Amino acid sequence: MGKRNTTALLIIFLLLPWTAVALPCRPNLSNKIMHSRKNHSSPLSSNAKMMTSDESEKLLPLHTEVDKLPAPPTQAKKVGTALFYAVSSLGVIFANKIVLSTYAFPSVQTLAFFQFTSTTVALKIASMLGYVNLLPISWSGIKAILPLSTCYLLNILTGLSATQNLSLPMMVLLRRASILMTMLLEKVMLNSQPSKTVQMSVGLMLAGALVAALGDISFNMMGYIVIFFNDLFTALNGVIMKRTAEEYRKSKMTVLFLNSFLSAIGVAIIIAFVPGEVEKVQNFAEWGNSNFVFYLVFASLLGSVLNLAIFLCTSTNSALTTTVVGCLKNVLTSYLGMFIGGDYIFSWLSFLGINISIAGSLIYAQATFRG
Repeated sequence: MGKRNTTALLIIFLLLPWTAVALPCRPNLSNKIMHSRKNHSSPLSSNAKMMTSDESEKLLPLHTEVDKLPAPPTQAKKVGTALFYAVSSLGVIFANKIVLSTYAFPSVQTLAFFQFTSTTVALKIASMLGYVNLLPISWSGIKAILPLSTCYLLNILTGLSATQNLSLPMMVLLRRASILMTMLLEKVMLNSQPSKTVQMSVGLMLAGALVAALGDISFNMMGYIVIFFNDLFTALNGVIMKRTAEEYRKSKMTVLFLNSFLSAIGVAIIIAFVPGEVEKVQNFAEWGNSNFVFYLVFASLLGSVLNLAIFLCTSTNSALTTTVVGCLKNVLTSYLGMFIGGDYIFSWLSFLGINISIAGSLIYAQATFRG
């Protein structure tokens, strides 16, 4: 693929999020029901009409006294969303690793932009077909969701950069620190207190990570720095998303849509203004390789599935559960990553640390789902 075709491809992807926002939504069944209720005269409907204009312009309206809170999720739904997140996350990690390490794709930002864009477009199409209900965008809604979108963007960028700079076993191992950060943030922001068993299992995971780091022969300072910030943004993203989902229970898909849309715009600005970023993508030698193009498209599309899975798992369970389910999924990633990517160097100390940390993950999973 020549430079001209590559530039055209980038321009198309840059325009896709704006096109998705500009397209009108097709009202779904819930919209029709609400419309019919508005036309039906009752005390409830008259109370709803008394809502102020400022309240009606909000993108993510809070509950009124008329609204009924949704029923708490069943255990089957909790386990189902956790498994959905684990499988989709496992797939996208290996796809990202193949694109960034095996084929040495030079731009983490471009891959993140493709994934954000695919999520935005997929949700917009689902809205037009009536499968989801997206509320209209307003400046008040953008301001409300901006902290989450900023943290979400930084989380994805640092995660992809860590995938590029570290072997998969070490990357997933060093991400254990995000669990401790999540516990502390949930205690401060959500007033959540984990049990002694949970605290012990998290300590075991961190101890294993420390042992493995001491035996890491292929030490990469940049990778360690990036993974630390990725742990921090993972914890912040999970906790902020959980609080947002609880406050705006009727607008979960709108939160996810606007979150992905703003992240796509943010990373597009980074691509446009970072010197040499566009040229690196244009001059990449593997554009003519159909296998690379397949994995790039696969990673981009699977990214949209993962975004949905993370949101559903966090809002149905908790930010801590989402983080640790990700670590349990990394049990497979740790072992398979020794053979995929080609950048893992075996040592008995690192192998011992990996297994200690995995034992802690299993103990935590048992304690969490029993509780």
